[in-house]
Amino acid sequence: MEFSKFKKVLEQAQSKSLPGEEAQKLLAPMGRGSLADLNLDLSKVRQAGVLALFENVDDEAQLILTSRTEYPGTHSGQVSFPGGSLEAEDPNFQFTAQRETLEEIGVSPDEYSIWGELSPLYIPPSNFMVHPFLAWADGPLKMIPEEKEVAAIHRIALDRFLAEDAISIRPIKMSNGFKIKSPAFMMDGLLIWGATAMMISEIRQLFLREKVSL
Repeated sequence: MEFSKFKKVLEQAQSKSLPGEEAQKLLAPMGRGSLADLNLDLSKVRQAGVLALFENVDDEAQLILTSRTEYPGTHSGQVSFPGGSLEAEDPNFQFTAQRETLEEIGVSPDEYSIWGELSPLYIPPSNFMVHPFLAWADGPLKMIPEEKEVAAIHRIALDRFLAEDAISIRPIKMSNGFKIKSPAFMMDGLLIWGATAMMISEIRQLFLREKVSL
């Protein structure tokens, strides 16, 4: 998508409601219920902020994703947005997302603009409520992966996520050894599923909704 059109869509969407949980559920692993069904005790839920950051590369909107390093944990090796846990000194979730983005890929807040917050998403395996923020940079970014957390940085054109055949059902092997089936994106050999795919699904629906009126 041309970058000017990308920004026009976001401008149109600014005053409208978000696609929300219904859009997220389109990429939810099979068998996952709604947030209301979980009856969460929010006082026991951990909080996190992540950044869905797009950059302008040759007049094309591209989404930045990372591959996590391998570690003995729930999200080892998965494709994700830059981001992480809320710390006690963080004033808000946007600050968390921006602080973690600087730490993980070396991009500072003065290099991009924040469009706004997307719908929060609860991740049952790690007991995190994730607060995603959408942002864009008007030019290509120079990124440096933090070696302990980020195995690789990826750029994927937004149009590829908007394609009719972008979503497929894939077998997933969980960290506990169980196997499930889940809708997912497969891009350049990267399997994008779970929470990251669900957040991208809301972005996807936002752009598909607004794109028709351009």
